Amino acid sequence: MTFRLLGTIAAIAVLLNIVDLKSICDSIAHANKRFLLAAAFLSLLSIAVISLRLKLFLSVVKYPVTFRNCLTATMCGLSLNLILPARGGDLLKLAYLPKKQESSWGLLAGAALLERCVDLLALGLIGLIASLFLGLQNFIITASLVVFVTISGLTLLPRLGSFPVIGKKIGNFPKIIQETSSKKRLLLACFFISCLCWTTNSIIMGFLIKAFDESVTATHVFAATPPSILAGIVPVSLWGVGTRDGALAYYLQGVTAAENALSAGFFYTVLVYWLLGLIGLPSLLFAKRKRLDITDKSTEHNALGPS
Repeated sequence: MTFRLLGTIAAIAVLLNIVDLKSICDSIAHANKRFLLAAAFLSLLSIAVISLRLKLFLSVVKYPVTFRNCLTATMCGLSLNLILPARGGDLLKLAYLPKKQESSWGLLAGAALLERCVDLLALGLIGLIASLFLGLQNFIITASLVVFVTISGLTLLPRLGSFPVIGKKIGNFPKIIQETSSKKRLLLACFFISCLCWTTNSIIMGFLIKAFDESVTATHVFAATPPSILAGIVPVSLWGVGTRDGALAYYLQGVTAAENALSAGFFYTVLVYWLLGLIGLPSLLFAKRKRLDITDKSTEHNALGPS
């Protein structure tokens, strides 16, 4: 946490050395409130899409849960993203799903890693398609690299068991991943829902950019958003503050003023991290309390002995 706090301060200091703080404040003061409200509304709707994505990925590994279970876990994950680096809540949310059997953690790990890889692929492809339309070489190279690395990773996942050291530590994880390859329709559905999730996030960013500069085209938004989101996931600052904003300003240079991109990036943090995290906090507290209650009852039962 201390390292990320220092990273956040350093990133903000660098950005403020490039862009005047007064110009950012002026940009925020004159923002189009309708676009800000549209971004906030879409951020709230994204919770349902994220929950559906989780349910589909769990279905691929044959882990039966209800949509309500997925919604609760998603809310907990969004809240955990407030304190965990690299959107760690997206992985730890699986701990708040009901455990069905002894092999549950293997199935959940398979679903989590598969979800993260497909998300990266979706982000890369969204950025690549938009970059090809614009003919922007730097964008194309970045997006192509993300797509290539992700596809290579997905290809290697089922073969991890044959690696000398890793194979002994990951148990039946490669087998779980390998079994998912036969469920092509479900995997395709997972891919489409991931594309929908990140398209939604790109539209949120688009609304935010439009709030500060209505002249920016949707194609530029879809090209610049994926690499900026990936930059924000790198765990060097809190919530990607500074890194995501700086990347967005870099990829939109020549398209809009830096203060507009930085303002949009800041509001993205406010909505996607802070707002959704606070909304998910009651679910997290309730889930924790429920777990503690179960532990207390179990302890009390053990103390009293069998009835």
